[in-house]
Amino acid sequence: MNKMKIIIFDFDGVILDSENSHFIAFNEGLKNLNINISEDEYYSKYISLDDRGVITNVVNDKNISVTNEEIDMIIKNKNDYFESRLIDNSKLFPGVEELIIQLSKNFVLSIGSGANRSEIIKTLKNNNIYDYFEIIVSANEVNNPKPNPETYNRVLDNINTDFNINEIIVIEDSPGGIEAAKSAGLKCIAITNTFDNKQLRKADIIAVSYTHLRAHETRED
Repeated sequence: MNKMKIIIFDFDGVILDSENSHFIAFNEGLKNLNINISEDEYYSKYISLDDRGVITNVVNDKNISVTNEEIDMIIKNKNDYFESRLIDNSKLFPGVEELIIQLSKNFVLSIGSGANRSEIIKTLKNNNIYDYFEIIVSANEVNNPKPNPETYNRVLDNINTDFNINEIIVIEDSPGGIEAAKSAGLKCIAITNTFDNKQLRKADIIAVSYTHLRAHETRED
């Protein structure tokens, strides 16, 4: 990893241990339709999608007809619940802060995420790691969420220095995120925070912890 000049982090499931909180918040938003999704459904079908992608796919899968205005309201209710009730209870993954600080000494750090920008900024500032990231691309800046590569392509568009595509690596936690990174032509490290090795096999490297990644970054080639 020490040959990479730019590192792009996913956010939920990589920096913030928040996937279960999002699952709870989605079901809170879906109460207006008198439906919910199971944990198995969320992790197997929806976890890589942004908020609109999740809600749109859920209602389509359950053959429920809704208007765009109703989808907007569900998303608003979900986000209001997450930001007011759950985000402050979500913690950084053990070791990720130390990894970010270590990597920032030698690499340009960025975030490419399907989370809302306000959630990302609030978390980074609350944990005093906001200044380590030079570029942040969130769900608010893209039209096509992961597994579409647009998120990562937009990060590349905002890099204000010369780079070689082979000198960039993404850190992801989900199959959809890996697909997005690979479709953008980027190398990808997967961390087993959310899925096991078998489901992350398309990544270039699979790490079981951030201690593992730190050791890999500092080793001698």
